[in-house]
Amino acid sequence: MEDILAVTSANAPAEDVDCMVAPKELPRGTRLRNYSIIRVLGAGGFGVTYLAREDILDRLVVIKEHFPDAYCYREAKTMAVKLRNEESEDLYAWALLAFLREVRLLATLNHVNIARVFSYFEAHGTAYYVSEYIDGMSFVDLAKDYKDHRMSIPQDSLYGCMIRLLDALHYLHQQDVLHRDIKPDNIIITKEGMPVLIDFGAAREGGTNEGGEVVESIGFSPSEQGGDSRESEEMGPWSDIYSLGATFYFILDPQAMPSSRLRERYFDTLNPLAENGELLKHYHQRLLASIDRAFAPSIAARYKSVADWIADLRAEPS
Repeated sequence: MEDILAVTSANAPAEDVDCMVAPKELPRGTRLRNYSIIRVLGAGGFGVTYLAREDILDRLVVIKEHFPDAYCYREAKTMAVKLRNEESEDLYAWALLAFLREVRLLATLNHVNIARVFSYFEAHGTAYYVSEYIDGMSFVDLAKDYKDHRMSIPQDSLYGCMIRLLDALHYLHQQDVLHRDIKPDNIIITKEGMPVLIDFGAAREGGTNEGGEVVESIGFSPSEQGGDSRESEEMGPWSDIYSLGATFYFILDPQAMPSSRLRERYFDTLNPLAENGELLKHYHQRLLASIDRAFAPSIAARYKSVADWIADLRAEPS
């Protein structure tokens, strides 16, 4: 992490030092209420996520900080978040409302495979929420670990992980919530082998693309989620289903994942898992075929609901 003092020129006038810009991330050891920052877990255009320790309960937690860096900066002396200019005020307020919407949405969720939210507070001129720390590794790192040891994820383990994530997704959709950013990095596998869905920063109630925002993870987002898509108004459960299918496809056949729009409109370079001879040595064809269907570029070819996917997995062979 960049040293805060490094941004201050030795020749800068003393009166200018107070308003110098600090790095975006809060430094290790920063105190936020009853929490101490340990390290940065991730940072994006609208926020920073930290690993922290809660003093009173002596436990690790995750803290997400509202920080839309296009509209604000961090002041070096105070660590406070400041607007870049007066024109940024309305945009910052809009981003804060979106952040609060995320907190309220997460606070209503209660599922063993979804990270819980504990609290919300304001400090340093911005807002934060505290959520459960999941002790484990990302799905993509777990898959890489198996590959490094020249092993395949056991079918029972893969199937169990899939069913648990499908149950979490079914629960979300029953609450009329779309996650909109399912990918291997947003699934943590605990030490007990339980998958937990994290990062609901893109989540929305209902199927609309509220505010015209485009949230897209190339290779894992369906075509209807893109801003220039012909199907941008047709988001629904099938959109999260595509992303979960893409996630399992990537776990079983790691490669650079093409854009869903390229797959749909031009030539699909991805081969069906159910026709992969090497994978068929380790996994049932029905399991692989279900991932292929979930990951279909066309909405019409996908499962319309999580219940349909689960029913297909559990159907008796014809």
